Amino acid sequence: MKTFLLLPTGIADVPVAALDGHTPLEAANTPHLDRLAQQSRLGLVRQVPEGRAQSSDAAVLSVLGYDPRRTDATRGGIEAAGMGVELGAEDLAFRMNFVSTFRGHLVDFSAGHIGGVEARLLVEALQQRLGGALPGGAARGLSASFHPGLGYRNLLVLRGGRRLQIETVPPQEVQGQALADYQPYGPDAAVLGELIERATAVLAAHDVNRVRVDLGENPADRIWPWGRGWLTELEPFELRTGRSLAVIAAVPLVRGLGTLMGAEVPAVPGATGHYDTDWSAKLRAALAALDRHDVVLLHYAAANEACHESDVRGKIRVLEELDRFVVGPLLTALRARGDCRLMLTTDHMTSAVERERSTSHVPFALWGPGIEPLRAGRFTEAAAAQGELNVEDGHLLLEFVLAGALPPGEPAQASAAHTEEAR
Repeated sequence: MKTFLLLPTGIADVPVAALDGHTPLEAANTPHLDRLAQQSRLGLVRQVPEGRAQSSDAAVLSVLGYDPRRTDATRGGIEAAGMGVELGAEDLAFRMNFVSTFRGHLVDFSAGHIGGVEARLLVEALQQRLGGALPGGAARGLSASFHPGLGYRNLLVLRGGRRLQIETVPPQEVQGQALADYQPYGPDAAVLGELIERATAVLAAHDVNRVRVDLGENPADRIWPWGRGWLTELEPFELRTGRSLAVIAAVPLVRGLGTLMGAEVPAVPGATGHYDTDWSAKLRAALAALDRHDVVLLHYAAANEACHESDVRGKIRVLEELDRFVVGPLLTALRARGDCRLMLTTDHMTSAVERERSTSHVPFALWGPGIEPLRAGRFTEAAAAQGELNVEDGHLLLEFVLAGALPPGEPAQASAAHTEEAR
């Protein structure tokens, strides 16, 4: 029996006032998701272990059956793998966003979702001007290298910097706030802070940003390193499970996890990691991979981008496109095969209008041969909370699916508490 994991990040949410107290999933027109709910078992799962910050790196590890508490996976190390950048044992890597600022405030964490060609030109300029030994760092063996990724998502590596003590804040949590309040901090933060200021001067003089300003687009006028990490290794997925894996994703984080797990991670033309992604091309690639592999993970990031941008209407549009271009055709294809179970879930529940609000549990649906449906009305957060399945250790959910068994359940009234938590 094969397993298809559909992971659209950011689809689950809390009720928002702009939708009269409904969630985007409740407000969206999603007939295929609703039909899936009527033919599935729904429940809630805690993807990120209690006590850990809600983050996609930990959550996607859980979805793929790895306990985040037992891995040394780090954001920077994962993103480096996803971009094909080799790290040495003494290197320190940061996810590096291009961001837009105005009057001392961060106004756009993605620099207007700068395109790949423009971003690559900027990264190349940074590498040409600033790559190499750091001022004052030669005696410590410190040097910098800049690496292009996907649009605003890029990578900064401090070679020889593994032991530097530097802390940062993700830029999506800083949007609209004063830059001065969210600078890198820690005993060695000055090393990174100086590099950021030097990069700002390079970006200000670049033709890409001059043209963007002339066109009324947000310039990529500052780099924002965050999510530090180092050389990361994971036990191969096939060794853990006895099954082969393919990962279909655009964003470096998910591609990196697939790479570290020894999965096939093909490039899909038209996959952008944003609203304009080619939904159908990614689905076709995933279904093709299902012919070659036992487990396929198909990841979409568009709904999560809407959350970061506090765009509730955009999120509803994304949900409806996901339903039309992915869920409907996927169900048709899997029914025709007859040899595959589907697990649909998300990483962590985050509000599209209030990013600081999140809950610890997210909905999931299990569908396919051997899974008896309970015929919920719709695929929503509330419907999942009323289900009898509640999985506290998210990394075990895939194990249940691969074994063809349902996870231990809780009575509906016990799970219903999570409905109140979401509200």
